Amino acid sequence: MKIIIALIISQSIGLEQMQQPLVAVAPQPVFRFNLSEEMVDALLQFSKTHQNDDCETYKEAWAVWKRGAAIIELFENETGRLKMLGYRGSAESVEDKIFKSGRYYFRNKSFIKAPPIKRCKYIPMSKELISAMDNHIMMNVNTYFSPASLFINFCQTHIDVLNHEITRLVNLAPMVEGGGGEGIEGSYEPSIVSKIKKTYKNRVFKMNSQNNSINLL
Repeated sequence: MKIIIALIISQSIGLEQMQQPLVAVAPQPVFRFNLSEEMVDALLQFSKTHQNDDCETYKEAWAVWKRGAAIIELFENETGRLKMLGYRGSAESVEDKIFKSGRYYFRNKSFIKAPPIKRCKYIPMSKELISAMDNHIMMNVNTYFSPASLFINFCQTHIDVLNHEITRLVNLAPMVEGGGGEGIEGSYEPSIVSKIKKTYKNRVFKMNSQNNSINLL
């Protein structure tokens, strides 16, 4: 467990040293014109029908398909819509854009929904750790230390409490199947570090908010 505590402290020190003023960057305009739903539906149907065609067969089927009366009208409407949106290309470039979308995107795109991600059960921090955090923050609330510095000091002065909490979390919520001993500890390091740091940060924020509310009364 001492490995994890050392990792928490080292990461926190590194984060504090890396903090620099942020410089605002002006957003760049995005020149992208998406196809209409009608065009996408027609293109998707054609692309999936000819999904397994070789290149030459696909082009021949495309040449026949685009000469259909309904498709000609659809192409004309799509070209006009894109030009109204500011597209400066020719009708031929619009067709080329649509052809490439069908050939290289819709033809190979899978529309099967991915299974939902299984969420781990939330395990709250113990009352003992929360109490230790609150007491530490209250004792240092009027100092000029940053939250990152306070957290480092908390880890250095509350090793026993942290050891107890890390052991509890490992026993309550194993995140790897078949883990054991040091393997569990190694697998838990990122989640435990993040969980403890986030909890301390939230307690600092909550206490500062409460103090500000009292001062306004």
